[in-house]
Amino acid sequence: MGRHTTPNLNAPVEYGNARPGTPALAAVPVPFARKMQRPLVPLALLVVALALAPAVAPSPARAEPHTVRRGETLGGISRRYGCKLADIKRENGLRGDVIRAGQKLDLPESCTRVLPDADAPKNKKKTLVHEVLAGETIEEIALRYGMPLEALTKKNARVLKKGLKPGLKLKVETVQGERAQRKIAYTIEAGDTLGAIARRFGVSLKDLKRMNPRKDPDRLRIGDRLVIYKEGPSPSQAVGRPQRGRLVDGEHFKDVPGTFLRRPDLTWGTNETVRALKAAIAEVRRKHRGVHDLVIGDISRKDGGFLAPHKSHQSGLDVDIGFYFKGQKKHGPRSFPDATRVALDLEATWDLVLALVGPSEDASNVEYMFIGYPVQKKLYDYAREKGVPESKLAWIFQYPRGSRAMRGLVRHEPGHTNHIHIRFKCPSGDVACL
Repeated sequence: MGRHTTPNLNAPVEYGNARPGTPALAAVPVPFARKMQRPLVPLALLVVALALAPAVAPSPARAEPHTVRRGETLGGISRRYGCKLADIKRENGLRGDVIRAGQKLDLPESCTRVLPDADAPKNKKKTLVHEVLAGETIEEIALRYGMPLEALTKKNARVLKKGLKPGLKLKVETVQGERAQRKIAYTIEAGDTLGAIARRFGVSLKDLKRMNPRKDPDRLRIGDRLVIYKEGPSPSQAVGRPQRGRLVDGEHFKDVPGTFLRRPDLTWGTNETVRALKAAIAEVRRKHRGVHDLVIGDISRKDGGFLAPHKSHQSGLDVDIGFYFKGQKKHGPRSFPDATRVALDLEATWDLVLALVGPSEDASNVEYMFIGYPVQKKLYDYAREKGVPESKLAWIFQYPRGSRAMRGLVRHEPGHTNHIHIRFKCPSGDVACL
């Protein structure tokens, strides 16, 4: 058999004309096939495999388990890996949202990416204050913040002259992100156990006991107060109802660009409330560069509870905010002008409403939004003129069904033509929220 015989018989394969995914057979002269009958089988398989190879995608490798670090949340981990929170919980058999530092989480196949880690070490050092807990050693503190032991003792030489004692405040330098301690005072309620309290605040039972060395675990009573130290922003808890509730470990809404706070000491909310409000305001400012500062009214007291003159605003889920208006100076109004008497910036206000309610009724974190019926009409007419589908307007607005209709997220309430009252839904992890 001449050396050109086989290529001539197999021109499509030889010259790369075979299509990926299509089996390709090699033709050979009969005498040669009889001689090489056994080797032909693997040879044919090899040719077919080579023809198919470009069309076969490699199977994705399963991601390595994620080791939880201090301050991380399930929500943050799900966003980092680009998968649903529910999928991570299902993969690991988790019923709640509580996770612990050092815990390993299996990542489901729906996790598709790894985003830059916001908690990863930064180059810029931060100086924080650490309050020494009972039983802590200077070596543990140095290791915790990633600070050389020698540097830690040198920086705090003056306060360490009398030794390391509980309550002593040390200055630490870290590049490991925000790990400043936060002191929480918790009042024991009926049915509480130390284990349940520790799980609720994401600390170990051992650490909880160290934080309260003078408390006898066997003699705790309802009304006793425990001290809990948390690193970074602690998870908040909305407890009870908006009209009869309280706020545990709330987050302070303050120093937000584009806002004016009427009563800055009364702007405490849940982490979810503060996050949603910040995101909505930032979105409006991104779309409308020239808008004035938005007036922010009351949210809640630091610990929630009754807040005059409101009936609600007790659990960090209720927020009063103003509207955007035309013809205002950059700093904007310092009160709540009536939107039926002052020209509304309908475009900016509509974008604010959209940013707050979310993309759909099912995905919205808003339970209700109270806006006076005449102002609802202005916003509804504007959105309709801009081509917003009737189906979307129907789940957002009560208008035009009447001011008593029990439909739509945006409802009429007397006295709400000068501001918007937003009531957010209970966060998923706040089991005592009603």
